[in-house]
Amino acid sequence: MKKVLYGQKLYYSDERNDDFTDFKATLIRPVDKMYRYESRNPFFRFFSFVLYYLIAVPVLWVICKIAHGVRVEGRKNLRSVKGGCVIYSNHVNTLDCAFSFVCAAAPRRCYIVCNPDAVHMPVVRHIVKMLGALPVPADLAAFKNFTKAVDGKIKKGRTLVVMPEAHIWPYYTGIRSFPSTSFSYAAKNNVPAVPVCVVYRKPKGLFKNYLCPRVTLKVGKPVYPEANVSVKANASAMRDKVYEFMTECSHLNEISLYDYIKTTGKVDTRTQLRALKIARKQRAKAKRHLYEFGKKVYGEKAPSFFTDTFSTADNEMEEALETGYLDERHPKE
Repeated sequence: MKKVLYGQKLYYSDERNDDFTDFKATLIRPVDKMYRYESRNPFFRFFSFVLYYLIAVPVLWVICKIAHGVRVEGRKNLRSVKGGCVIYSNHVNTLDCAFSFVCAAAPRRCYIVCNPDAVHMPVVRHIVKMLGALPVPADLAAFKNFTKAVDGKIKKGRTLVVMPEAHIWPYYTGIRSFPSTSFSYAAKNNVPAVPVCVVYRKPKGLFKNYLCPRVTLKVGKPVYPEANVSVKANASAMRDKVYEFMTECSHLNEISLYDYIKTTGKVDTRTQLRALKIARKQRAKAKRHLYEFGKKVYGEKAPSFFTDTFSTADNEMEEALETGYLDERHPKE
């Protein structure tokens, strides 16, 4: 049964378009028909290779393993694919693209289809581009260059990573509906779509008191386009199979930080997320003080709400106050 940490609520009104990110990039240069997806500069290509394989992949692997406890189940399904393919994953973490290309796909060279904001972040925008970001243009005239870049990568045997949900919903444990548009990348190039689902599990062992859920990557069997079928029909069928796999995996989620609630009217997702992050830090600090106090007064016989870091229901805090457990004059048992 899924448990929601802290009982924090996030409200949304549009499942497909609401974006829960507290980062807003200022577009330095729009992704238009003048945007260059490919660079013929040999120095750019050399540093891109070094940055990807010798710096980014090792560093992100350590972060994924230690900070998020990433496990991969079904990696053999991806390794069975020869040549290019497209990975489709749910978008529930700022690093879920890294989960896919570092933990599941390595040593494959991956390119990430992303929001234009990713290549307009101050300072790091050039690094992001070197790592393989392919921003989706807002200008229809620029789609020709974007499509050419996508097709070129796949034909070279590269791997594309796509988040069909498009917008990030941190620690969301369901699967949002998404269109079949991006599945044309695989259908048109006659390569398989590999479904990947990020699933959250409860922290255990040394990470029992860790504030964030641990991650399991579920890699599904490749979904191949059918012969003698139109690109549109294939894209729709592949989308349905990927969505079905993700939905089945989503039921395996054990824990989440937020409870997403649908509401009517426009909602300010960015302000909500920032407020909850601040509240979570404050509550975590309060829980640490409570834990230290419980150990100091009761030793190893401290009541459970002193030692259970993930027990954050307000009624437990009220119970602690009512029973006098927060009173330092209360004698040890």
